[in-house]
Amino acid sequence: MNGDQVISIDLVKREHTLKDIDGYFIGDVISDASLATIYDLAPDVIVHCAGTSLVGPSMTNPHEYYENNVIKTATLLNFLSSLDKKPAVLFSSSASVYGEPDVLPCKEYDDIKPISPYGSTKATCELMLRDYGRAYDIDTVVFRYFNAAGAEPTQFDLGQEPKATHIVARVLEASIAGRAFTINGCDYDTEDGTCIRDYVHVWDIAQAHVRAAGYIDRVGEIDVVNETFNLGTNKGVSNKEIVDYVSKKYGLPFVSYGPNRSGDPAELIADATEAKEKLGWTPQFSDINTIIDSAYKWYVRQ
Repeated sequence: MNGDQVISIDLVKREHTLKDIDGYFIGDVISDASLATIYDLAPDVIVHCAGTSLVGPSMTNPHEYYENNVIKTATLLNFLSSLDKKPAVLFSSSASVYGEPDVLPCKEYDDIKPISPYGSTKATCELMLRDYGRAYDIDTVVFRYFNAAGAEPTQFDLGQEPKATHIVARVLEASIAGRAFTINGCDYDTEDGTCIRDYVHVWDIAQAHVRAAGYIDRVGEIDVVNETFNLGTNKGVSNKEIVDYVSKKYGLPFVSYGPNRSGDPAELIADATEAKEKLGWTPQFSDINTIIDSAYKWYVRQ
């Protein structure tokens, strides 16, 4: 995009995510080979979205989350701080850093009080990025994603890896397979008793990163960039609303309710005003129907 060269470093080659990629390197982001690749390519921007990202498993196995998310991010930042040309870092954080917010929608300056190890690791990484950015003149932008979902919205040729864990993917996979579906919890403090989340289309998230790179080009000429942005729509959708939509449009044989999932807040909704005003970012595909329908079309073309 925009004539830029895009190189990906990943533990495995994910065919379902490849499109317009100029190079692909297999390996851990902090392996000697990966760091050598970064050194040789001297990139202008690193999009750091490597990590472990499930709330539930983080409650029972926090070691994996601190190892993958915190320790490896620190190793990467230590390496970048040693370079003569320091690339900007766009970091994938999470709405989970807000925990159970006192006020909705969440604003970037609201209290950070995660209630899961996953959220705690993202909050810790945010602090590291701020401190390393100031100390070593590294431009950093933190994006707090509010429930990324969906698939490439025009050709539907890029999408979710099968057996995903977020509700849009899970309920669509259940629908396509003709399986019953279980919603996690029905007694949250919400109108219909199920969790409410702010969903943002993956394509809109990608566009936010492109705009952030341009923002750094402009503002970074004057001062070191150290920004945090919510990515969301300022609108919440409940788990039940999602399941009802899929059931009505694509079919589900049976829907039941299971226990609440540990570490899940009742409601998370973003105030994304900062991203709109500073980046000129407005989500184009993030209404929940478009998100679900694009994901469905990705699944059925496999």
